[in-house]
Amino acid sequence: MEEVPGGEKHDPGVSFIEVGRVTGLHGARGKVKVAALSGDTSGLLAAKSLRIDGGREPGAARVYEVVTAHRAGGCAVFSLKGIGTAEAAGALSGAVVSMRRDELPPLPEDEFYWADLVGCRVVNEEGVPLGEVIAVEAGPAHDWLVVARAGGGEGLLPVVAAFLRSVDVAARRVVAAPPEGW
Repeated sequence: MEEVPGGEKHDPGVSFIEVGRVTGLHGARGKVKVAALSGDTSGLLAAKSLRIDGGREPGAARVYEVVTAHRAGGCAVFSLKGIGTAEAAGALSGAVVSMRRDELPPLPEDEFYWADLVGCRVVNEEGVPLGEVIAVEAGPAHDWLVVARAGGGEGLLPVVAAFLRSVDVAARRVVAAPPEGW
């Protein structure tokens, strides 16, 4: 167990999933605004603690206890134990925000968290290996799977029904029909 701001103990074995970014401060009392990667802040509001990594101190990940949380202007706004001034909150601007996996809301049957796709094998509809998902990137129209191709190099696979036929997170397998020339 390690000590973190606000006196909370954090078990390094706890799994966190990236859920958003700090977009700035809210008010003069040290609250931070967080934009959800999914665009829906409702899941973030259930957080009891947040891991914040980056801002003006890159690589300095810390876990903060959530004191209060509410929605404002399309963002989630948090008051965090140990962050009590506008200067302290402002220093977190741009930081990556993650939640404990066990605090994330359950998903409907055919949905999954991005983090669950990393490491999945990608095969075509005949079962021929195409590669492995190494990251997921947000895009303006749709998201992209970054795939380490079986033959070498990387490819971007659009996360749309026309190209992703099925995702089985439990089996760690994505069936895809990549676009022509992929």
